[in-house]
Amino acid sequence: MTIRKSLIVYFRTPKAIKQIAEFGELKYYTKKGKYAVLYLDEDKVEETKEKLNQLKLIRKVEESLLESQEYQLDFDVK
Repeated sequence: MTIRKSLIVYFRTPKAIKQIAEFGELKYYTKKGKYAVLYLDEDKVEETKEKLNQLKLIRKVEESLLESQEYQLDFDVK
């Protein structure tokens, strides 16, 4: 089973959503907040970040902290 990572992609205009969707599985986007959540395989993350940053309609790309080890959410109530 391949490990999936999520990227948060901030865009300038909603026209960029079509371009973002070509790079992976587009899970969520908001036009008002101007960001999208993109899921893709872990081995393609760095390459995809570089390609997305080269697009004119993309403002910023960052990895989601949700999968990070230091930001694990523990919902176990004791």
